[in-house]
Amino acid sequence: MKLLVSTIAPYHWVKLDRNDRPVERGQFIEAAFISTVPRDVGTVIGVAPAHATTFHSVDIPTRKRSNMLAAVPYALEENLSEELEDLHFTLCDWTPGQSAQVLVVARDALEGWLALFRDAGVRLDGIIPELSLVPIHPDSEATLVRTAPDQYLVKTGTYSGFCCDHEAFDYWWGDENNRSLQLAVEEQALAVELNQGGGEGVSHWGIGKDFASWLEHATGQLKSAPSMLQGDYEPEHLKPRDSLLNIAAGIAVLALLLLGASHWYEAARLDQRLQDNQQAIRALFEQAFPGEEYLDSPRRQIASLLSISEGDPVDETFQYLLGVSASAAPQHSAQLEEINYRDRQLQIGVSVPNFAALEKLTDQINAQADLQAVLISSGARDQRVTGQIKIAVSG
Repeated sequence: MKLLVSTIAPYHWVKLDRNDRPVERGQFIEAAFISTVPRDVGTVIGVAPAHATTFHSVDIPTRKRSNMLAAVPYALEENLSEELEDLHFTLCDWTPGQSAQVLVVARDALEGWLALFRDAGVRLDGIIPELSLVPIHPDSEATLVRTAPDQYLVKTGTYSGFCCDHEAFDYWWGDENNRSLQLAVEEQALAVELNQGGGEGVSHWGIGKDFASWLEHATGQLKSAPSMLQGDYEPEHLKPRDSLLNIAAGIAVLALLLLGASHWYEAARLDQRLQDNQQAIRALFEQAFPGEEYLDSPRRQIASLLSISEGDPVDETFQYLLGVSASAAPQHSAQLEEINYRDRQLQIGVSVPNFAALEKLTDQINAQADLQAVLISSGARDQRVTGQIKIAVSG
């Protein structure tokens, strides 16, 4: 049997049988009552609030899981407002050669939830995102739940969706592609409002506003919900350790400290070599391109590339791909923010008003008979949608 408990107040909980069907449920307000939840279960899982987690899709050209895990934070860096070291990344789903689905949460939040339950004497075997438990009706493409007057949950796939306020939801609903979705809405009044506002496939589906109610409609949601307790946050087991284990642990820690000191020295030596190489590269750049601004920011690559192309002959493929991108971008209110050209392929970073504009820009470039354009990642930043599009000459 399993027990699911909210990690923030109000603390909803639901007890599941072996088939993940709810058999008992409850709620309390104060964290002090966490210790009173049913204990005759084999697994206790925390449910993190939707506003504290985000789902992302990222495309990284590797077939090794270890390489994927190492590269994910840096691939998402420009889509995240926090520093990478302050975030914890969970790989939800990935097949080599396909996009990876990633869940991101702040480390402070994750550690706070663990401490809350640990202080109550409750061991958490996992923490899953609330959004994962929102079901999608078989006849719908997405589900909308207004859990509070100014909080909307939109579930669009097993590992895709978002939580937003009223203003952000209006912005999302303003996209005609989103208004054409087959959308199941939990609140009947809201469903009527969206239908009157141009919704083409809005229907009412009264599944309730909390995960205990959702699991009564779709128990299978729990099987696909990713746990954030991976890597640095493996489940803690509150068991007493005997003295021999403590001694062994102490020896292991000492060995790790000695190893860490060795690694610190090596890291410092490599860092000095990196700085020396960077200075040498800058000197060569200034010698080769006198008067040009040094490329110390990816967002300024486009200006430098255009400047260089005015004075010196460059790859004709680059000029062609850049010309197509530059002419298509204004038609979709897109801003070119980054350009990388390698192996006769152009990768552009753009910001657009919404996801629909990003898809239309990609489709327009892809419509060229001799070009192939692929959207490899997307996200949101400062009320704009960002994306990376890879363009190559087909054939």
